[in-house]
Amino acid sequence: MKNDTVHAITLGVIKYGDTSLISACFTLEHGLQSYLLKGILSKGGRKISKSLFEPLNLLELQASKNTNNRLGYIKEAKLNSIYKSIPFDLGKKSLLFFLSEVLHQVFREEQESNPPLYHFIEKNLLWLDTQNDLSLFHIKMMLDLTRFIGFYPNISNIKAPYFDLKSGCMSFAKSKTPFLKDPLKSYWIQILGTAFDEIGDIKLPKQQKMELLNQVITYFELHLQQFKPPKSTKILNEIFKTP
Repeated sequence: MKNDTVHAITLGVIKYGDTSLISACFTLEHGLQSYLLKGILSKGGRKISKSLFEPLNLLELQASKNTNNRLGYIKEAKLNSIYKSIPFDLGKKSLLFFLSEVLHQVFREEQESNPPLYHFIEKNLLWLDTQNDLSLFHIKMMLDLTRFIGFYPNISNIKAPYFDLKSGCMSFAKSKTPFLKDPLKSYWIQILGTAFDEIGDIKLPKQQKMELLNQVITYFELHLQQFKPPKSTKILNEIFKTP
């Protein structure tokens, strides 16, 4: 079986048998792929380290392509980019764990290569590694992600008092479906219109930060089939409970 160079963003692993793992990865070349890491948990096992496959690591693999719902195999693996701060920062590691849950669900729809989406994620993970103010990164990341998957919010009618989460548009009338009103509506619009480099300037009270994240998750539930709230949401809210 032919092995090719593959650039991958790791999404998580599940145990397979007593000594092996299956790793889900979003790859630049092939989209979502699953790889069997045979014997990686055994003492005398393979030379590939399990630590390489922590959530949202950026890897370069020598691997076979996963075709016809079969598992791919990795011959070699190394870090393509080395995080300098993320491995030592609980807040950043928690963000990556949360986002890996979100992205894994999103990538189920991305069976083919999507270079713009891959580079968007890679660029912002590397940016996060250099930052100190993290509290809105995950919200900004999720909202900007929608640009690549087809339901970016339409806020052109910016003076409307409501944002309808189901239609994805501003509205002058309250909807029977979930909607945002001030102050969350204004924060939503502000975050959408602010570059990553400037999101640290947006200050939200603790409770509104948590409410806004819950509304972003609801937005994903309304627009992505089978999307479920990440299990790590509660933990993330605890870590970022300060303004």
